[in-house]
Amino acid sequence: MDDYSEHEEEEKKSGRALGTRRKFEEFECPACSANNPYDTFGNNDELLCNWCGMQFKAIVDEDGTLRLKEL
Repeated sequence: MDDYSEHEEEEKKSGRALGTRRKFEEFECPACSANNPYDTFGNNDELLCNWCGMQFKAIVDEDGTLRLKEL
């Protein structure tokens, strides 16, 4: 197997190959650092921290990276 194929396999396992369609099942609150298990969520979904009550919008970029924007 060449290096490119190994890299593609790793992306498939991590979900990064899905880009903005990637789904997540938990997030760490940027305000209080609490780990929040959640039903499946993805790009543009609204989230609520179960610990501090802050609301966020999930933003997933083309690389499949999750960012949380405070609402």
